[in-house]
Amino acid sequence: MFSIFSYKITEKHLLIAILLFGAILRFWGLGSAEIFHDEGLYAFRSIGYVDYIQNDDQTTPIQWFKDLPSLPWWTSLSFHDHPPLFFLTQNIFFKVLGDSLFAARLPSALAGILAIWFVYLIGKRMFKNKYFSFLAAFLLAVNHIHVWISRSSLMESLLIAAVLLNIYCFLQFLEDRKKWVFFGITLGLVLLTKYIGIFLLPVYVFYLILARSDLTNSILKNWRLYAAFGLALVIFLPVIVYNIFLYKATGHFDLQFAYLLNQNTPEWQVSFGKTQDPFSDILVNLSAMYSIPFLLLTVFGVTYSVFTILKRPAKLDPHGSLILFWFLNTVFITLMLIVIGSAYRFISLYSFVAVFFIVYLINYFFEKYGKEAFFKILAVVFLVYEIFFTIDGIFLAFPDFGVQKLDHYLNTIFDNQRSALRPSLLNPHLDKIIQTYANQRFSSGKQWMIVYDEGVALSTRLWVFARRLYYHGIPVNTTGQFLGLIRSQGIDAFDGYEIYFIKATDRTSLNEHLLAPDAADFENFLKAEQGLSPIKVIYGYDNFPMFYVYKILL
Repeated sequence: MFSIFSYKITEKHLLIAILLFGAILRFWGLGSAEIFHDEGLYAFRSIGYVDYIQNDDQTTPIQWFKDLPSLPWWTSLSFHDHPPLFFLTQNIFFKVLGDSLFAARLPSALAGILAIWFVYLIGKRMFKNKYFSFLAAFLLAVNHIHVWISRSSLMESLLIAAVLLNIYCFLQFLEDRKKWVFFGITLGLVLLTKYIGIFLLPVYVFYLILARSDLTNSILKNWRLYAAFGLALVIFLPVIVYNIFLYKATGHFDLQFAYLLNQNTPEWQVSFGKTQDPFSDILVNLSAMYSIPFLLLTVFGVTYSVFTILKRPAKLDPHGSLILFWFLNTVFITLMLIVIGSAYRFISLYSFVAVFFIVYLINYFFEKYGKEAFFKILAVVFLVYEIFFTIDGIFLAFPDFGVQKLDHYLNTIFDNQRSALRPSLLNPHLDKIIQTYANQRFSSGKQWMIVYDEGVALSTRLWVFARRLYYHGIPVNTTGQFLGLIRSQGIDAFDGYEIYFIKATDRTSLNEHLLAPDAADFENFLKAEQGLSPIKVIYGYDNFPMFYVYKILL
């Protein structure tokens, strides 16, 4: 306890202040930040807990079993590319809050705050001076990449929280063998969140082998350790069953397992790891997502830790260093990244490990030079720099491609209503999804249709357009599909329709390999032949036009 102007600041107050500051960084404008990469892909599937991504490069059971009246029961146990827990979590939030981007990102933001708390709890066991546990929590709270991943509807934020919780339970298990159940359950949740959480298993095994001999002998020979691993396996069982039945039905495992086993199948034209930044880009990616002072202190902390380990192996006690444990985490995370690549989301796993190395180093200097004002000022400058580095990278420098503005604008047009004419597709499983969710909305009495530029990025295509087709009951077609329908059915087939045509500009996020002349030709036709002008222009960064919206009445 310490005081400021006679007001006593307790440990509880300090922890709450850190959590609140971390929450501000994670919640401020959470629903307005631009959607990118796989956010749209994950969120789109989570709304209906459906494994479908509108991509021929990664087909799913919905396409494979389209001739069956219903999907096999086991297809709901997992997903073709990931375990199910993240999608299930998002699905619950969507059911409660609706299908907004805020609801999609809320689980990640909450997981990010929990991660800060777990770092504090672990730090209490690592540092003799309890206030260094607060420092560790604060460093994670303001860390740029952890704030970024906590504000994204990606799996890594939930994964990091699950990993830290499992590590905390592991440390508790080492102190009290009766807590093996919590260790096993949380390890199972890690595996159900994302496959790359598997790096924890060799960390635990090697730590137990390399730690004190008495600890090794007592735990490695204790049935509770293996019971915990068995319990984790039981929790992971849905994924195992899914892959067994998938192999029986198709002759291959899911995308990730197929990649690891070097299975080349027509279903997996895009394989895990092949589309990610290679490991050779890790230094570039690290310097983009971590500040230079943070990286340098991490390197110094790792170096000092190695010397510490070589000189005196870390001892496990309530206030032991546990530095060997974090070094093993670094080793096995790096070995994993060599295989899967160094994309931003993956290197976010370094965040909590680096925090402990940095605080471990600062702890050493405080014990040696803590009375010197210069060192204290330097430490404060570093923390302030981290805050401004994060604010600049997250709130000031992030580009605006107009996707969120377009999504909000379409919300004002359709007002959560469905089209009077319910869309229908050739796939009965997709038709069932449309029917289920369309029945939950009132009919507008209007025959709406959306026609969009097929060049837009996949995340935009899924979140803005496919979402309105499958979950809002509004017919949606690419420009090429719409023109094909006109050629085959005639323009009279769309008599009475109110059509909204969205043309993307080259300023917004595009998939260049999908660029086609149809949208540009159709726009020129509307301007030259029909005399139409956009009813809405969506602007983005530097006030550049990102989307043009045309209204067509037939």
